[in-house]
Amino acid sequence: MSRSLVTTLIRRLLLVGGLLTLVNIVFVTAYYSSDPEGLRREKVSHQIDRLAEALKPGPDGRLAFMPSDRLLRTFTRYPDAYAFRIEDATGRVLGEANTALVPAERWSVPNGPDAWWSDVPVNGRSVLVGSRRAVAGGEPVRIAFAAAGDPSNLLLFVYFDELFVHVIVSLLPFAICLMIVNAVTVRQSLRSLVHAAEAARKAGPSHGIAALPTRGLPSEVLALVESINVALRRLGEALEAERAFTAEAAHALRTPLAVLSARIEKLPKGGELDAVRTDIAALRRLVNQLLSAAQADTLVVDPTRQCDLPAVAESVVSAMAPLAIREGRGLALESDTTTSVSGDADAIAHALRNLIENALRFSPPGEEVLVRVSAPGQLTVLDRGPGIPDEQKPLVIKRFWRASASDLGGTGLGLAIVQRIAEAHGATLAIRDRAGGGAEFSIAFTPASLQ
Repeated sequence: MSRSLVTTLIRRLLLVGGLLTLVNIVFVTAYYSSDPEGLRREKVSHQIDRLAEALKPGPDGRLAFMPSDRLLRTFTRYPDAYAFRIEDATGRVLGEANTALVPAERWSVPNGPDAWWSDVPVNGRSVLVGSRRAVAGGEPVRIAFAAAGDPSNLLLFVYFDELFVHVIVSLLPFAICLMIVNAVTVRQSLRSLVHAAEAARKAGPSHGIAALPTRGLPSEVLALVESINVALRRLGEALEAERAFTAEAAHALRTPLAVLSARIEKLPKGGELDAVRTDIAALRRLVNQLLSAAQADTLVVDPTRQCDLPAVAESVVSAMAPLAIREGRGLALESDTTTSVSGDADAIAHALRNLIENALRFSPPGEEVLVRVSAPGQLTVLDRGPGIPDEQKPLVIKRFWRASASDLGGTGLGLAIVQRIAEAHGATLAIRDRAGGGAEFSIAFTPASLQ
């Protein structure tokens, strides 16, 4: 099953984007891991930012510390590892936790710089203390944070923040925009190729074999389409030569066959001459079918033409009634509609004549062939012949195909001509078994009201 080129490109872009994201993650992680001291300070700075976000004006209008349970959870679970203290400009403590972690003089440095970090030895271990001035609620404050080790893995938050900034914020939007631009670009670039494919699908006997459009095609596929056009031109020339040969040969044979038939008719009947007359009649029918097949191949139906389907059926049945009587079969027409269909009346009549001839040939003497016209544009011929096995139904519309060499004198062209005329009309030929025995051939034309 073929896949869309756009889908393939998007999948590959996703793969490349994923690989670039992994490389970026590894690069960011390696870069910050190479500076452990900087990571420790980033950890302190990150926690100070979180504490500053909890400073809000209280009910009395004064600045107050309003932490969430999640913020305090770290200090509650690890009282020996994390501490903080927040003071306003007057030295009033707005919030604190586990301040005994470091000496008291380390917390308050009124005249210190706006931001500082210091390693304080306490009971044989090093405690990192960081302090920074900030403005919360329009008031200046100083926030200090201390950490002895990192049992809560606060460094991971630093990594996550950096990855978010360097990967999610910067890389992901770019990757999404790149995929969208690529998808749109590919679709626009392949639009002309889609038009060429549509033209190739329409190519056939009813539309002719025209060259595929090459305007706007990418250079990568232009050479392929031009090569296909060369092949199509050669194929069209070969088909046209074959049709012309068939038509010319059929025309050329009709005259000598007519002369030969006239001369034999002057000879006495009986004996071998009857067999010769039968053979000549079969040969004349084959020549006529060959000519009809060549004409059907070149049939192009004007989409604006319309015909009265019941009238066409009545005309053909009336013309063929003497043939049915001569062969000892019945021929009836059943129509309860005034359906007008889109199509060529002469071509539809020719198709119906072929169906009736086949039905008369295969129906036993005394049986009746029924022609039925029904809405919305159905033309059906029903016989009481031996029927057609399911495995042979797709084969009977092929040229010169016959179930056996002694197939009641058939040429193997009649149903092929019917199928070609149906295709030229955009109709479908259906072959079904008739209830009670026999076969049912049905052509569904497009009603003129739906044109």
